[in-house]
Amino acid sequence: MIPDNLSAVVDKANPTDPRLNQAFVEYAQARGFAIDVGRVCHPQDKPRVERTVGYVQSSFFKGENFVDLSDAQRRAEEWCRTTAGLRIHGTTATRPIEHFAVEEATHLLPAPTEPYDLPIYVTPKVHRDHHIEVDKALYSVPGNLIGRHVEVRADRQLVKVFSRGSLFKVHSASARAAGGPIRTTCRRRRPSMP
Repeated sequence: MIPDNLSAVVDKANPTDPRLNQAFVEYAQARGFAIDVGRVCHPQDKPRVERTVGYVQSSFFKGENFVDLSDAQRRAEEWCRTTAGLRIHGTTATRPIEHFAVEEATHLLPAPTEPYDLPIYVTPKVHRDHHIEVDKALYSVPGNLIGRHVEVRADRQLVKVFSRGSLFKVHSASARAAGGPIRTTCRRRRPSMP
């Protein structure tokens, strides 16, 4: 995958060694694809997709009215099969649907059957009671970390606690967090109402 330098993928842009967002790196590893970020201000690094936007706008969307999202999706799939997929492409000089079937389809991995368990990353402070709070649940950590901020990676099954890059503790996610999506919590509590 060759993405642009959007913040969901790249934490810090660099021509030769960009720092990638850890959550996106884990997603790419789970889904089986590699990331090769395009350089900043080098449009020749990007795949040939932006030109297609104008084609879709003028050929598919222009003058169309859709009943709802499912109607638009159904009609877009039909348009891809009958119009866009059968035209002669300017770069490959072949029909996209035929090129895909011959050259690209065999390289695709099977589509995932389960949704991706999106982790969160938080940096809570270790309290005097040797606990941190993640998604309104408390987790114990070693006493030598009291007063420090630790890095936490939490998903629906595990909560991993790191300090200075080293893994210190692994917990099973609390029953409350395991049942629903993980949410970050604020460090400050709201004042109680009188």
